[in-house]
Amino acid sequence: MDATVRLWDYRSGEELSRVTAREPVKYMVIHKDLGVAYLSMQLREGGGRVVLYNIRSGKFSGTAMKTRLAGPLALSPAGGLAATIDRHSLFVWRTGTDIYQPLNLHHTKPYTCLAISADDSLIAAGDASGRILIWRAFEHSVPSGLRSENSGKAHPAVQPPLTTLHWHAHPVGCLTFSPDGTYLLSGGSEGVLVQWALETNRPGFLPRLGGPLLGLHPSPADPARYLVRQADNVVRLVNVATMKVECSVQGLRPSPLGLLPPAGVAGGAAALLPPGAGGAAVGGGAGSGGVLVVPAENAALQFYDVGRDRHMQLVQVAPRNAVSLSDASTSGRQGAGPHPPHGQQHPHGQHHTHHSQHHQHHPHAHVPHGGTQQPGQAAGSAPGSETPAPPFVSLLAFSRDGSVMATVDLRPDAGPYGSTEACLKFWDAGSGSDGAVSTSGSGSGFVLNTRVDEPHRDLVSALVYHPTRNLAVTTGGSGSESEYKVWIQERRASAPGSGSGRRGAPPSTHWRCLSTGGYKGLPLGAAAFSADGSVLAVAAGSRVTLWDAESNALAAALPAAVPTNSAAAAAAPLTSLAFVPNTPFLAAASPSCVAVYNLLTAAVHWCLPYGAVSITADAAYGLLAAALPAPPPPQAAVAAAAAEGGAGGEEAAAAEEQEAAGAGPSSTAAAAAAAAAQRRRQAARAAHGAAAAAGCHVLVFDPRDATPKYHCHVPGASHVHLAALPSAAAGGSGSGGSAGGCSPLLILRDNRQYSVAAVPGSGIASASAGEEAAAGPIPKEETLSVFEATFGKVAAGGTAGGAVAMDVDGGAGVGGKARWAELFDAPSHVLPPPTALAHAFLTLLTTTPGDS
Repeated sequence: MDATVRLWDYRSGEELSRVTAREPVKYMVIHKDLGVAYLSMQLREGGGRVVLYNIRSGKFSGTAMKTRLAGPLALSPAGGLAATIDRHSLFVWRTGTDIYQPLNLHHTKPYTCLAISADDSLIAAGDASGRILIWRAFEHSVPSGLRSENSGKAHPAVQPPLTTLHWHAHPVGCLTFSPDGTYLLSGGSEGVLVQWALETNRPGFLPRLGGPLLGLHPSPADPARYLVRQADNVVRLVNVATMKVECSVQGLRPSPLGLLPPAGVAGGAAALLPPGAGGAAVGGGAGSGGVLVVPAENAALQFYDVGRDRHMQLVQVAPRNAVSLSDASTSGRQGAGPHPPHGQQHPHGQHHTHHSQHHQHHPHAHVPHGGTQQPGQAAGSAPGSETPAPPFVSLLAFSRDGSVMATVDLRPDAGPYGSTEACLKFWDAGSGSDGAVSTSGSGSGFVLNTRVDEPHRDLVSALVYHPTRNLAVTTGGSGSESEYKVWIQERRASAPGSGSGRRGAPPSTHWRCLSTGGYKGLPLGAAAFSADGSVLAVAAGSRVTLWDAESNALAAALPAAVPTNSAAAAAAPLTSLAFVPNTPFLAAASPSCVAVYNLLTAAVHWCLPYGAVSITADAAYGLLAAALPAPPPPQAAVAAAAAEGGAGGEEAAAAEEQEAAGAGPSSTAAAAAAAAAQRRRQAARAAHGAAAAAGCHVLVFDPRDATPKYHCHVPGASHVHLAALPSAAAGGSGSGGSAGGCSPLLILRDNRQYSVAAVPGSGIASASAGEEAAAGPIPKEETLSVFEATFGKVAAGGTAGGAVAMDVDGGAGVGGKARWAELFDAPSHVLPPPTALAHAFLTLLTTTPGDS
C-alpha cells in the first residue's frame, strides 16, 4: 500500500531490491520463467489498474486492464494465462511481455475470487451468492492478438461449457485447483474447507476450522498438503488426503467488530496476566515477557505470550456456537435453516451444466458445532433487520495471583427494544474438569464461578480488581442512576446430603454485591485501586472521588484538572485512572488533558492540555507512561484551514466572475457552493489522512514533573494500549524513578500489531510482531532539572550507590543556568531541609557532569 514492491531474502530478512510503483499495490502475481509480473493497483482518485512489469528490463510496460476496483489476480502455474475480476466481469488474457486483448466472461452476480488450473484448461470463479462457476475448454476463446486502443474486451463467440456448483451459503472466499487438476478446493465464512471432485462434482468437507477462509495455497513439495489462511490471523496446514489439520500457526486475533476505541483498546479490554500467575491460569507457564489477554471474535479471550510471540490458549467466555448467519439482504425475507451434517452432500450441492438454469432457493445459516438457528433472524433482531452483531468481551480484570478472572461481555441487540445487555462473570482457574471452559491449547482453563446478568442499569464502564483481596468494583449506569458496585467473594459450605463436591474438597465460593455508591448524580466512569488496596478512585465526570471500598466512606473529592468558567462549558469526563506505586500521585486522563494529582495535598500537581488514549503506571520504577495522539503535520493543518477559511472568498470570486460573464445569481451561487463543498471534502480527507499517518507519541514521566523522561513514536496508529511488562532489571526496587531506568513497555495497536519498547542499554531486546516497523527503542529526550534529579535521590533514602544520575549536557543546567542554581528551582514549601541540600550543593560546585 506504500506504492512499492520489494524483493526479500526471507531467511535473513534482508531486502534485496525495491520497485517503486505509481499507485498503491493491492494484489500481485509473478512468474519467474516469464520474467513478468502483473500488479493490481488502486488509484488514489478512484478506479483500478492492472499494470504489466517487466522483471528483466526493470520497467513498466503499460496498463493491461482498467477496472472499477483493484481486484484479485490469478496466474496459471504454467504461466500461459492471467485473470482478474471486476464486479460482474471475469477478464482472462494471455501472458507475455506484450499486452494482449482480454476475454470477458460476464456473470449476473458479483465475483469474489478466482483460480486457474495447472494445464490452463479450467478456470473457476466464486460469486457473492456462494456459487462456484467452472469453465472448461475455454482457452481457445481467449484472444491471441495484442490489445489496441480500439480493441476493448472480447466476448466469446461461443460460450465455453460451464458447470455451476453450490454449497456455500455466503460469498466464496477462496479457490484453488489441485496440482493434478482433479480437485477444486473452496472456502468461505462458514469455516469449512470444501473439496470438490471435478469428475463427479461431489463435495467433501473439513469442518470446524474456527473462522472464515481467505486463502488457499498448495504445497510445492506435497500435493496433498495445503496452507489455509483464515480471517482470525491463523494459518493451518491441512492434509486433504486424511482431511486433518496437521499444524496451526496462530497470531494475535483481530479485534471484535463491536470493540472500538477508546472503550476497547484504551479501556480495560486488554490486560496482562500478573507476573508469576502463568502456572495457575494458563498451561505451560508464562514467558519472561508476560502474557497478554485480549478479546477475540465470538466472545472469546486469547492468551498470548508476547515474550515468545506465540498463542497459548483460547477461553470461551460466552457459551456460543460459531454461527455463520444468513446475509442481511435476505435475512428478513426468507428462512434460514442449518446445513446438513458435514460429510454429506448439501441439498443444493447439485451441479448444473451451462448457465441457463438459475438457482432459486433460500440462503443458509451454518452451525458448525450443532445447534439451530431460528428461521429468518437471530434472537433479539427485528424482522427484516441486518445480521445482529455478535457478543464480545468489553472489560477484563485479574486477581494478583491470576487465580480469579472477572469479565464483562456485551450482547448487542439482545435486550428489549434492541438494547445491549451486559453480563458480569467471575472465573476460577481450574483443571479443565466438568464445567470448565474448553480451551484450544494444552493446560488448564477457567471455570465459571458466578454469573450476574445486567449488573448495572446501563452498560458497564469500568471493572477493577483489588490488589490483595478477592474484591472487585464495577461502575456503570447513565445519568443520575450511575453508580459503582463492590463485589466480594464468599465461601459457601455445601448443603448436607446434597452430594455436591467431592469428599475433602474445600467448600465452593460465590460472588455477591456487597455495597453500592454514587456521587451527586454524576456519571461514574474509570476506576482504580491504590497499590495496597486501601483507596478506591472513581472518576465522577471530570472529577476524581476517593473512597474506602469496604465502608463506602467518601475520603476526598479532588477538583477537576481543567476548571471551567461557566456551567455550560463542562469539562471532558475522565476515561482512565492509574495510581503510581511507591509515590503519592494519581494520574488521570481525558480526551482533553493528562493530569497528575498529589494525594498528600489533594490538589492537581501538574496538568498537560493533551488528550491521552492510554496511560499505565510502572510499578518497578514509579513512572507514568501515556500515549498521546500526534498532531497532524503543520502543512496539512494549514492547507485544511486555508481550504475551510477560503471557501467563502473563492465562492464570492466565482460568483463575481460568473455574473460578469452574464450568468444569473442563482446559478453562480449553486456552482460556487458545489465548488466550495468539494474543496471542503478534499481538505477533510487530507486532514484525516494526515492525522492517521501522524500516529501516537508514547511519553514516560516522572510523576513529580511534567517534563517527559523518555519518548518514542508509534507511526500509523491512532489508538494504542500501553502496559508495563515485568522487568528483571528493575528488581522491584521501587526507587521512585531515581534508578534511571524504565520497565519495557508493551505497545498494542488498534490493529493488534504490538511492539516492546525499552530503554537503550537495558539489555531487553525490542521485539516487534507487526508487519511494519513499529515503535523502536525509547531514546532519552530533554533531561530533568538538577533539583528534580537530586531531590529524587534524597527522597529515596540517599542510595547513591544504586542510583544513576541522568545525563546533563555541558556544565550548565536546563535553560542555561548553573547547575547549582537549578538546585533551588522549586517552591519553598517543597524544598528539602538545608542538611539534605548541603552535600548536593557542594558536589555540584566541585564536579562536572562527566565525573564519575
